[in-house]
Amino acid sequence: MTSSTNTSRRRRWWVPVIVVAVVLALIVGVIGAVAATHGPARSEPTGTIATARVDGREIAVVVYKGDTFPHLDLLRIESMGFSTQAEAFDLETGRRVWDTMLFAEFGGTEAEVLGMGSAYVYVRSAEGLLILDAATGEIVAREAEIDGLGDDYIAAIDAYAWDATTRSVVLLDANGRVLSIPADGLAAADAPAEVVERWRSVLNTRSESGSVFSHDAWEQVDHRAPMPNGETVAPVWAAAGWDIDVLLEDGTGLAAGWRDGFAVTQTYQPNSSEAYYFFQVGDLATGELVGTVEGESSASAVTVSDTGRVVLLSDNDTYQGLLIVASANGIRSSVIGERTLLGW
Repeated sequence: MTSSTNTSRRRRWWVPVIVVAVVLALIVGVIGAVAATHGPARSEPTGTIATARVDGREIAVVVYKGDTFPHLDLLRIESMGFSTQAEAFDLETGRRVWDTMLFAEFGGTEAEVLGMGSAYVYVRSAEGLLILDAATGEIVAREAEIDGLGDDYIAAIDAYAWDATTRSVVLLDANGRVLSIPADGLAAADAPAEVVERWRSVLNTRSESGSVFSHDAWEQVDHRAPMPNGETVAPVWAAAGWDIDVLLEDGTGLAAGWRDGFAVTQTYQPNSSEAYYFFQVGDLATGELVGTVEGESSASAVTVSDTGRVVLLSDNDTYQGLLIVASANGIRSSVIGERTLLGW
């Protein structure tokens, strides 16, 4: 009698284990089926890029609005999978260095990267200014936590800007003072007179509605590659298409990459079965094609790093932002905000 009872108990012990295993299998199956039918997590970058050399490697930082659905992401469960993130990439390898959540609100919070130094990254947002550690992505200070600003901060994205001449964040406080934070600084102080004159009438003046996520295409383009000697080079390496544009540097109007002997073109191909745009690197001396990547939209931001790499933004056919890095040796793309099935 005792032996029969023990056998019955052992059998009953396995029943809940089997039930739990079946339930977990069903949950995983449902999540997998939803992921398979809805595609990967989406990401929408803003139209700015910051680059700098950090701990011996050159990185680029972008801010993007993420939508992790249908991936399981407990960190964003309250915002139904939405968040605003800052992400850094190694420009040599294309690999992600860090990815930091800035806001976890439904629909995302308006924000974009202003600039960076070797120690800190500066992000402006609709809630105020954030300062991140450039090596780890950790948020060092935000909004009222910033020394020299405190409770006088303004919760408006256009109350903050990047002054390229002095390489500093410039901002307006609630008392009408124009302050600045130098690159790799953590404290705000009264801005120099020339900076005040340059920015006082610009800060916190935006009246139109809109979002930094709804950015325009990069407009500094030309059908030929302008060179510093006044000559232009025809982009003979570019694929045939409806429209072929050479991407230009911001400010100089010269071909981005010219210092290292290359240029980058974007070719519009609306009838292509693969992609709407081809981004291609060409050798300015020989006209040879060096490399190609594909995207679904024209470049929305273009910057040249200190080492001469041309960094730009586009997206792919699954609604994910792309960080594209071009050099004299080739071109590659990295998916912004890429997530695994569990949302990591």
